[in-house]
Amino acid sequence: MFRTNDHCKWLALAATLVSAISPLRAEEPTLAEDPFALAKQQHQQLEEQPWVSRSPQELQLWAKDNLHFKLRARTVIDADAHPEWEWFRQSGFGLFLHWGLASVAPNTGDAWAMVYSKHRNQESGMLRTPEEMFSVADTWNPASYDPDKWMAAASKAGFGYAVLTTRHHDGYGLWPSEQGDWDTGDKMNGRDLVKDYVEACRNNDIRIGFYYSGPNWHFDYKNKDFSWPPQGYNYKHEKVELVPPLAAVMGYDPPLPGDGDLREQAQSTEQVRELMTNYGPIDMMWWDGNSIMTPEALAELQPDIFVARGLIATPEGMHHGTSENVKVTNEAGWWWELCIKTENTNTPNWHYGAINETNHWNTNKFLSELVRCRSLGGNLLVNITPRPNGEMMDWFYDVCDEMGEWMQHSREAIYAVDLDAPLPTLDQTQNFTTKKGNNWYAMPDARGAVFITDVAAPKSVTLLRSGETLDYEFRDSALRVEVPAAMQTELPDMVKIVFAGAANL
Repeated sequence: MFRTNDHCKWLALAATLVSAISPLRAEEPTLAEDPFALAKQQHQQLEEQPWVSRSPQELQLWAKDNLHFKLRARTVIDADAHPEWEWFRQSGFGLFLHWGLASVAPNTGDAWAMVYSKHRNQESGMLRTPEEMFSVADTWNPASYDPDKWMAAASKAGFGYAVLTTRHHDGYGLWPSEQGDWDTGDKMNGRDLVKDYVEACRNNDIRIGFYYSGPNWHFDYKNKDFSWPPQGYNYKHEKVELVPPLAAVMGYDPPLPGDGDLREQAQSTEQVRELMTNYGPIDMMWWDGNSIMTPEALAELQPDIFVARGLIATPEGMHHGTSENVKVTNEAGWWWELCIKTENTNTPNWHYGAINETNHWNTNKFLSELVRCRSLGGNLLVNITPRPNGEMMDWFYDVCDEMGEWMQHSREAIYAVDLDAPLPTLDQTQNFTTKKGNNWYAMPDARGAVFITDVAAPKSVTLLRSGETLDYEFRDSALRVEVPAAMQTELPDMVKIVFAGAANL
């Protein structure tokens, strides 16, 4: 313990030392005073990622043991061998349309709400009997269905393709099928909702995609188990003894032997054949649950069709689609597409629910997520739910208008960009950065800053939106740019960096 006199002497000595050191500090800025040095330190502190030391083939094996199957593709597609599929990768932005019986009251926006579970049976859970949900087909006939209005807005917003649920797990076909009696031919006096959708896509230069659910929960539904885990609850959610088990009911496992399974499979095959032959050229098939036809069988009916789920990696939601996950997918050489609900607060709703009217992304979120996916070599397929009566929610048109304005000046950062690894995002920069040869397009962080390492000196650095020149700092083979606050907007302010030659060192 210091005596009083000693304590005073110590304080005086400390003050002298601080005075002597202060000039040195003024001459040598701390990291906080040197944004470039701080950005470099933060970049160097990143942990090593699995793609860094592995070849694509080694990474494919690693992914098999460490990543969800939806983050892995069945094959590495040779782009040169399939020029007919180039549109898919280069458009990059798809509109997912879950619309059908699960959109209609008293349903919950979730087809799985008819599957009994302890959670859904709780007071706060969502549960409807299959009988109740199936009964919607007796009265549903959307009076305000106007897909041409949907697609006109989507085209202006930059969407390159759309995917409609022609049949979801409830098994109800949105066209007048000649197979079975569970479609608009039997319930809507022959009205063809798929035909109107196809024509709207063609009218607005949107590539046509069909979603089709392999599982058909309506087929022979009175003999199926509607519970998970399997507990023996029938279509009225009565506890009974039922066969076959749920795995076969839902269609995620190979069908069990028996006439019923074979009849269901044959009916689904013929329905897909109708979809592939009744509507002219179809660009894309998106399977869910299981694939009814192989890519080769589809190609016999539609020679240029692209198969999404079932051929490429299709991470679902952010629990699969983190940047680190899809970076692995891209480095492994696989094409990928993130399908995701456009919700701020997660719900089970892939179909319409009243909460979707207010619980949705804003324009900045749509564009930021699109830039992120493109910077990591993939596509973005965003789910937006039409109302039961066939109208789109009002906010969809507002967002499309704002995205359309952004696309007028910044679409070159999104379309026809380089998608094959290696890409700079997560390696050379934490900014989501797309590239097209010697032109790079970086999205600033929340502070308006961009930092990229291991590059040559740039030829020019501009704000893509306006073409205005931006000041930058280049040293130690690294580039730092900061968009002034006065030039920032609420949407991604893309920075265009042009290199005279090869950008990478």
